[in-house]
Amino acid sequence: MTENNQNSNEMTAVGVIKKTVDGNYRLRRISSMLLDHFLMCILIIPPAIILTIISENIGLKMNDGMGFFVFFLIVFVYLNKDFFKGKSPAKRILGYKVINQKTEKPATELQCFVRNLTICVAWPLEVVVGFINPERRIGDFIANTKVVESEKEKLKSIWTDLKSTTLKLNFIGILIIGGIYFYGLSLILPNMN
Repeated sequence: MTENNQNSNEMTAVGVIKKTVDGNYRLRRISSMLLDHFLMCILIIPPAIILTIISENIGLKMNDGMGFFVFFLIVFVYLNKDFFKGKSPAKRILGYKVINQKTEKPATELQCFVRNLTICVAWPLEVVVGFINPERRIGDFIANTKVVESEKEKLKSIWTDLKSTTLKLNFIGILIIGGIYFYGLSLILPNMN
């Protein structure tokens, strides 16, 4: 009987938190940003660690060029989290999407990439701005996008979108801009030698 009461209290606490977040657009939006960060770290960091361990065990040393490439690849995936239909994993779960500010249509892949470039240099500030203005954070002003409510989806919808994706000119633009951006960051960051 005590165990049932404890489960009931936990369900009530979770229910209260869920109701509070669901009822407050600002908290839902910040929850989306934090959940995205958490999910992307879970999806990206373990494979990078495994890749590093495997390469070290088979005799490949992570020199400066390889280390930069792995770092570039990890952050590149993170910056493209909204790539499919303007919906990152957390946006799919919580019911949001990124749209073009002017046309109100889903943001292009390039717009989604550009809006996420500010995350590398101003993530905490982006969270504050996102709380103040849930529709638009700093990156949205740069990319001319905004975040709006959408239908909630399951994470497996990403695989459906991935299968139906074709190569577009935007992809080449994203690679070029990403390469220039990260090369610039590598010049700014202090040399670790």
